[in-house]
Amino acid sequence: MNRRGAREALFVDFDGTIMKADTARIALDCFGDPEWKRIDEALENGDISFEDSLRREFATLRARPETIIQEVSRRTEMRPNFDRLVEYCKRNDRPLKVVSGGLDFIIRHFLDRNEWLNFIEIHAPKSRFTGNGYSLTFPSTFSSSSMNFKDDLVRREREDGTRVVFVGNGFGDFSASKESDLVFAIRGSRLAELLREHGFPYRETDDFQQVVDALNNRMLEVS
Repeated sequence: MNRRGAREALFVDFDGTIMKADTARIALDCFGDPEWKRIDEALENGDISFEDSLRREFATLRARPETIIQEVSRRTEMRPNFDRLVEYCKRNDRPLKVVSGGLDFIIRHFLDRNEWLNFIEIHAPKSRFTGNGYSLTFPSTFSSSSMNFKDDLVRREREDGTRVVFVGNGFGDFSASKESDLVFAIRGSRLAELLREHGFPYRETDDFQQVVDALNNRMLEVS
């Protein structure tokens, strides 16, 4: 706990954050309809919701999970020192939650390789391959004013008195970041650009050791 006695939890995006590249984009580029890029544009323009964009994009995927995992594994890897963030959270009794709009079987594949599934909570849509694309079931939301399920989860935690640290990189992370107490954005990312444009405080990073160091230093400052 910090000096004011508040609980603290870490929320981390997966695609382009834990992973160096966006695994969903790799899957869509390789096995989806090019129309997915226009769907992404509609999301940024505010024409459709985050959840609707994911439903429509993943519905175009025509490959089985094992084929997608094989291709993604060839093309990207974890960002440096995510394992040290996991150890930091274990050592300091901080919940670590992956909040992602990506494909759940990809997330589980990479986390399971390091035997982290028993510790890390995953909040992501559940996907089902229909043979003609993927259908998604999203985490339930509790507030009608939430922009998406990531934002909703952060709001719930803060209403319960939890201090939220958020690490992300994309447009879909922006609303959740605005609700968080401390934000790390991947250097040069869309999230960093949006936070800078709108005047929200954040720290840029490209290595999870930098996140761990900042959290350790902050703990010393408030002790």
